[in-house]
Amino acid sequence: MNWALEQRQLKPAPWRVLVMLADRHNKDTLRVDPEQALLAHDCNMSRSTVNRHLEALEASALLVRVPRVNPQTQKQMPTFYVLAIDFDGPPEIEFAVSDYKTRIAQVQTGNEDAARVPNSDTGAVSQKQQIPCPKNRKFRVSNSDTNPVREPGIEPCAAAHDFDFEVFFGRFADLHPRLGKADETAELLRLAIEAGIDPEDILWGARCYAIEQKGNAARYIAYSENWVRDRRWESHPRNAGATATERDIQVARAKAIRECQPWVISRISAVSARELIALGLVTEEECEAAGIRV
Repeated sequence: MNWALEQRQLKPAPWRVLVMLADRHNKDTLRVDPEQALLAHDCNMSRSTVNRHLEALEASALLVRVPRVNPQTQKQMPTFYVLAIDFDGPPEIEFAVSDYKTRIAQVQTGNEDAARVPNSDTGAVSQKQQIPCPKNRKFRVSNSDTNPVREPGIEPCAAAHDFDFEVFFGRFADLHPRLGKADETAELLRLAIEAGIDPEDILWGARCYAIEQKGNAARYIAYSENWVRDRRWESHPRNAGATATERDIQVARAKAIRECQPWVISRISAVSARELIALGLVTEEECEAAGIRV
């Protein structure tokens, strides 16, 4: 963070992108791989704007972007960012689609005498070495471990480094019965978790929703992004240590119908209601009273 904060030759917008990446930097693993949607949210910018600044930062030898692809699913993974402070000892990056260490070497040699950021506010060209690395002691500020100065108002979230969002999202995608726009779903899930929602509550809700919608036509099942946006996991409170069963969901739905809870009209189909009637959990009159035509 100290290294990033000292890059004052940058214009405010790319400087903020660099600072936000540095805030996500894990000093032990050197991991920096926030999803682009999350980075855009952190910077309060659109993705296209963030991409333009990332290109400028890479051209200025302040970072190297490493695209990755999951070899099993062939889906693109979040980009890994190697910051210039780690160029002399870059981390091992799984599933990189290209030789990123060669790219780092090219950046180190190719941009050594170049202006660090084109078109800066002052137009000045830095006369310092292009790659600020602690190993050769030519970096502009001391190592962040020994100089814990931070930008006011920006506090890193340790949990963000410990929590593996990719694993969580994979579990969610396996549970939810109708995955829609993956990027939008991931962004909304990330925001919910950052707001303090327990990821296990979300997974529990997705599991319960899948059981609830079993047998329903796809048109009655909410797309994942809409399900998350509407916070529909709240319809299925999680009991610690419990395991959801189809019977549990049926009993919970019947109770909601009897209580005429307002959400049942849009979330319990006539097919599901008839199933509950056949099981003797509710009556046709109770369903109609709740607004469900059977």
